[in-house]
Amino acid sequence: MIENLTYKILDRIRRRRNSVLLIIAVSTALYLPPLTTLLPHDKFGAHSSDSRLLRRLREEGTIPKDEEIEIAHQLALPPQSRSLAPYNLENVLQAVDLFHNTLFIVIYDPEEDTFIAYYSRNHKWVASVAKLINSFKILANSLRLMFPERFQSEKEFAIAISSGDYPAVSMIECIRNGRFPCVSKELNVAPIFHFGSVFTENIVPSMIAMPMPQSNHLSCYHRWAQHGVLCNEYLPRGLSNPNGLVFGDTVGLTWDDLIPSVVWRGTDFSYLTKMKPALRKPDFETDVKEKMNRRIDEKESAVRAIRKSYNSLIPRWKGVVWTAQAELAARKNNEKGKIPWANIKFAGCMHEGQKAKVGDVEYYQQFDAIGIPAVGEGMSLEDLARYKYHIDLGGGGPMLNPNAVTRIPHRRRYNMCGLSFSDDFESISPGTLEKLGLPGLLFHHLTPTKDYLHEKMIPWVHYVPVQENLKDLKNKFEWAERHPQLAKKISDKATMLARSLGTDEGFQEMYMQFYELPLLQALDAYEPLTDESWRSVLERVKGDEMIPIIKCQGYYHHLCDALVNKEDGYKHFGHW
Repeated sequence: MIENLTYKILDRIRRRRNSVLLIIAVSTALYLPPLTTLLPHDKFGAHSSDSRLLRRLREEGTIPKDEEIEIAHQLALPPQSRSLAPYNLENVLQAVDLFHNTLFIVIYDPEEDTFIAYYSRNHKWVASVAKLINSFKILANSLRLMFPERFQSEKEFAIAISSGDYPAVSMIECIRNGRFPCVSKELNVAPIFHFGSVFTENIVPSMIAMPMPQSNHLSCYHRWAQHGVLCNEYLPRGLSNPNGLVFGDTVGLTWDDLIPSVVWRGTDFSYLTKMKPALRKPDFETDVKEKMNRRIDEKESAVRAIRKSYNSLIPRWKGVVWTAQAELAARKNNEKGKIPWANIKFAGCMHEGQKAKVGDVEYYQQFDAIGIPAVGEGMSLEDLARYKYHIDLGGGGPMLNPNAVTRIPHRRRYNMCGLSFSDDFESISPGTLEKLGLPGLLFHHLTPTKDYLHEKMIPWVHYVPVQENLKDLKNKFEWAERHPQLAKKISDKATMLARSLGTDEGFQEMYMQFYELPLLQALDAYEPLTDESWRSVLERVKGDEMIPIIKCQGYYHHLCDALVNKEDGYKHFGHW
């Protein structure tokens, strides 16, 4: 099946773009069968002779040998590919019972020539539905653009889509207990396309990671489908492109010019609350004040006190604890010009429902005043580029600099990375993509979720992995300081990857692998109904549970009609 799909895509590229370069790029991205069937592959998509090394590289907390890292840099790893089992509308509807919110059943109705999104009455209507609606509108138009012949037929098509910081599945206890997969093997659940981060573990085997519904991800893939034009966010930053990526030559810095410290700025936001309910933010009274030893230096006592609560804290606050210890050690050693090895602080937060700078909020002021440096200055990407080490700490709602905002040309509602607000301006956050381009080395935070982009990243080739609890962060920093040539090599490979995405060939490869190919596979695997109408199947299987929420013709992504009223509680639609 995958062979036929590959050649279908290449044939469409020939007809649509007539570009030999793009055909070669996509052939390479998809690894045509003759290239991939020569040797057996394991679950990592690598030849069996390399699989043991890959497993070692992926082990949390393990620092591989220098020669193993060198070997990894020579591997040309094919991307993971998956063929989809045949499925029908009933299989799609099985996905409804796996979620408790933020899931659409999307059906193409050939009679009305329109796409309809259904939502379960049993699911909560939550703010993250705004991301789902945006994803659906873009998806409908993308399907029209990519597969015009299919949506001129008399056959229906159905697909399940979800969105959010991570999938809002209902099997939370299974996830917490680590019993994977959490879906019965007897269920032939259709593919679920999640626009956002998916689980790292194989919790829902049929779930597929799609680009996040953000201006620099899904919107860029949509723009490519529409016009074959790259977004500015993937091009180098300059006077005419203030939203682009920052590389070493952007700021005129080389590896040896960089500050040897692990830097991070962002918002204080929650972290996988349903998956990790025990993790929390610190309480100043119980975690610091009540545990302080008044017989020693106040700041040292405060740092020691909060360290006792380290295991209970969310990762971003764990980073603050590391910074507090690093600054304390630098002061105690009294070394002139000594730079603390960690510089992980908050720049922004949500306070009383509004964006705020942490320095203006009493909660953070009390930590900062006593030697726990939770308050950090806002930093632009150019500021961050001055540092040798970066980390992309997991959590929602990152904010780069509350004061350094970028103009958005049209007023509209955004719901990005956990923050939802309506304004003419928005702070652009430095995510993994942006940090790959910076001249420093990325310490990639391993969490229970991953983005589609992570499939392009190889540990110890594009980044140095760091455990979820950050307990190995200092060891990894010290390794990088002892191995500057290897650290620089990893940083250079990450920069090369980021630069490649800003080329037509590089982005076309990404577009095919993570957007068009998965959708084409779903179209190819779907079995239209023959003896029963889709409306009859929907009623027979789900009764009146499924509510039509929105329909889009798909010829333009904004040609959509709401089928429910906001007055009835269906909010978060944004502008239609």
